[in-house]
Amino acid sequence: NTVDGNPRWCCTYILDPSDALFIDVGQAFIKQQMKEYGDITSIYNCDTFNENTPPTNEPAYISSLGSAIYQAMSRGNKDAVWLMQGWLFYSDAAFWKESQMKALLHSVPIGKMMVLDLFADVKPIWQTSSQFYGVPYIWCMLHNFGGNIEMYGVLDSISSGPIDARTSYNSTMVGVGMCMEGIEHNPVVYELMSEMAFRSQKVEVEDWLKSYSYRRYGQSNVEIQKAWAILYHTIYNCTDGIADHNRDYIVEFPDISPSSFSSQYSKRRSISVVRKHPRFLGEVSASLPQPHLWYSTAEAVKSLELFLKAGDDLSESLTYRYDLVDLARQSLSKLANKVYLDAMDSYQMRDSSDLNFHTKKFLEVIMDIETLLASDDNFLLGPWLETAKSLATTEDERKQYEWNARTQVTMWYDDTKTEQSKLHDY
Repeated sequence: NTVDGNPRWCCTYILDPSDALFIDVGQAFIKQQMKEYGDITSIYNCDTFNENTPPTNEPAYISSLGSAIYQAMSRGNKDAVWLMQGWLFYSDAAFWKESQMKALLHSVPIGKMMVLDLFADVKPIWQTSSQFYGVPYIWCMLHNFGGNIEMYGVLDSISSGPIDARTSYNSTMVGVGMCMEGIEHNPVVYELMSEMAFRSQKVEVEDWLKSYSYRRYGQSNVEIQKAWAILYHTIYNCTDGIADHNRDYIVEFPDISPSSFSSQYSKRRSISVVRKHPRFLGEVSASLPQPHLWYSTAEAVKSLELFLKAGDDLSESLTYRYDLVDLARQSLSKLANKVYLDAMDSYQMRDSSDLNFHTKKFLEVIMDIETLLASDDNFLLGPWLETAKSLATTEDERKQYEWNARTQVTMWYDDTKTEQSKLHDY
């Protein structure tokens, strides 16, 4: 993955574990690390094969690589434990069959490797690998990809998955973890997941949500309890197995040409097909990138109405106001998808009057969201920038940190007047 095939932007060299110097270099690295930071841990993360397929699927070769990696660690620290992401077993499942998995996992003495079952909240590998073939693992919730933000979660999986794994036959699970690629969103998901480290029984989510809303807003409210019951069965009940990247049109780059999306655009974008609610998308070309939708938007709007009714009692609660704004934003974003597709339909039908109407409506939704988000500090650009700048120790750092913060929420690097950045938001 690089820009125009230019190795300047990627392609870090990896020393071949079969090289005679590999173990010596690895040992020297561990010892230097201990000298620099002290003898503070015996756990070392190494993901040599994460989205980096070995040159051959020969088990003996894979085993030799794993053995060399662990030898490098253990010679540097005799108590070393190798911590490895298990993402490769999901993302490259076609390569990592039973023989290849065993070759890697068993190349290290049992107990000297721990695997992060990284996407266990959606695609648990422990279930299809006989508990990682006896190797200790940590049940992890990934939840967020690339800092893409929308309301999303699988509360049933979180409330039961770690317990199922821990109590299953011959379980080798040794803990729970969170490995999200972005935070400061969906607080209900992280509240529940944090609790699972201390629970020995499955959680009854509906009862838990009543307690959660009381703790979050400072008082009990019937409308809020009803609203959260709806959210539990809609927004926070994504069971389609699709990794959520938020493909809503309103947060995409405005670079779709209606006359060419069936060819050029589909080549540059992955497509998440909405299966449960085809009526929402209407009859448009299958090559148009489609937002991920796994719930009834009408039901979500009902929960928003209940949130609004609770305002007389809860309007002084900052957490209530945050959740209200977030839910309204979510609802408007999904509405914008429909308006956008209506505009695309109008274009295909060569109906200029309808196209102008839906275009204007789409722009109005954007402004509505802008006004809505301006009502809560958590959604403002200013605090985001000030937090970044506050970490600076010099004026040059201050300028750099502000540039970084602005770039992170817009584009990954500067573009030119003639060519848009090719580092699209992943």
